[in-house]
Amino acid sequence: MVIINKLLLIYNPVAGEGAFKDNLDRVIYLFQQKGFRVVVHRTYPHDNLDGVIREMCESVDMVVAAGGDGTVNSVVNCMLKSSTKELPLGIIPAGTSNDLINHLKLPSNLNAAVDIIGRREIAYVDVGEVNGGYFVNVVSGGLMMDVPHSTNIKLKNIAGRLAYYLKGLEQLPHIKPAPIHISFPEGRLEDEVLLFIVLNGSIAGGFKNLAPLASMTDGKLDLLVFKPVPISKLVSLFLKILKGEHVKDASLIYLQTPGPITISGGNDVSTDIDGEKGPGLPMEIKVLAGRVPVFVKSKGGLST
Repeated sequence: MVIINKLLLIYNPVAGEGAFKDNLDRVIYLFQQKGFRVVVHRTYPHDNLDGVIREMCESVDMVVAAGGDGTVNSVVNCMLKSSTKELPLGIIPAGTSNDLINHLKLPSNLNAAVDIIGRREIAYVDVGEVNGGYFVNVVSGGLMMDVPHSTNIKLKNIAGRLAYYLKGLEQLPHIKPAPIHISFPEGRLEDEVLLFIVLNGSIAGGFKNLAPLASMTDGKLDLLVFKPVPISKLVSLFLKILKGEHVKDASLIYLQTPGPITISGGNDVSTDIDGEKGPGLPMEIKVLAGRVPVFVKSKGGLST
């Protein structure tokens, strides 16, 4: 007997190289072959996604987000704020940055991504809360936080993450540390820092194992704080991060905490949430354990 489920497919037409829209018909067909009825919503600037999900949540059985980390962030925020019932989330990677799906070990191939959703295997993952909104992967502030938002969209689509790195290297001579106060249950830090990163997953900006102990099912946040260093040392640290050899470097602090984490500092500190521009300081960051059901390969694969 074929199980019929109705899903809401939300896709970002400009995510990544904008290729998903050219595969939309194929993806709908693949879902139909697995017994799904598909309702499609295309995102656009100033979209009322809250209203769409609020209207649809009672008539669908799941939501599927096709896009990058920013798209998934928007969908999760709207689901948590608007839905009156718990809906599982499927993810089809289609963005420049797909750090979340890489941490969850989800496939980048469209057919394989649909297959994962078709298996209906669900794991409950943590999400972060920051100043009343939500994030699925990362909150960061300070050094080069304006890079994703100032990078030319054509360059970003052509060069992917390399565009971020190239743009960031342009700014190295202008980097200035910011006075930041960070407090958490285990202690506090008050100093000038170049960059702070609060992770729910282990990957950010394409850097694998940025937080090697991170898990999205442990009810903890991973905090990285980069101290001021000379530009020559910064380049060396950047290379260590690329190799995953940075955690024991004396120029940074790495720890895990159940939170909450509060961060305050200057008004000129830029922040980023899942690849999109974030709010100004101060921030209060919490973790909501097991808050969102997500379609995964296997539950066991999320334990580390």
